[in-house]
Amino acid sequence: MTSQQPSASSTSLSRLQELLPRLFQATQLPGQPYLRFLITEGMAALMSMEYVHESLMVPSEQITALPNMARSVLGLMSSRDQIFCLVNLAQLLGYPSTADTQRQYRVIVARVPQSKYQVAIEGDALLGLAVPQIQGVARFTDDQLQGPTALCPSNLKPYVIGTWQQDNRPESYILNPEALAQAPILYPAVE
Repeated sequence: MTSQQPSASSTSLSRLQELLPRLFQATQLPGQPYLRFLITEGMAALMSMEYVHESLMVPSEQITALPNMARSVLGLMSSRDQIFCLVNLAQLLGYPSTADTQRQYRVIVARVPQSKYQVAIEGDALLGLAVPQIQGVARFTDDQLQGPTALCPSNLKPYVIGTWQQDNRPESYILNPEALAQAPILYPAVE
């Protein structure tokens, strides 16, 4: 009499039954999540996910231009029944950008406090930040992050709350979207 070997399908089924409960168990990953993206080629930045409402690809024809605004203001856009301002992040921070000629924009929609020009029906207002590349989400613990350094360019200092550096790569700047929403360039002087 021969012993019965389990079939491949019964082995797979028993393995699936063993692993399935783990799929629905909450696992706590270390560190806080940050969205990684580029400000310009070669200059990386991070934003705490607590501020990120969503990230989108937006066709240029869905952006309504605003007259008499700073060059960094691309216009108004809408998402999820909310209308908000879209700015070219590189230009807002004083860097050149080629985003003016794009057919689609990579947009980070950030939650910011309400202000005179950014109003929401409930809660925080939104601000769209057009960036050249969104690189994904990374997690960092507080001891992996550093405060702003002396190497931080002066034009970034008002908007940077910290830095992160891995190996020999250049620093990644942790941006404060609340400070970005208050950038003087977004509020033309009234004479």
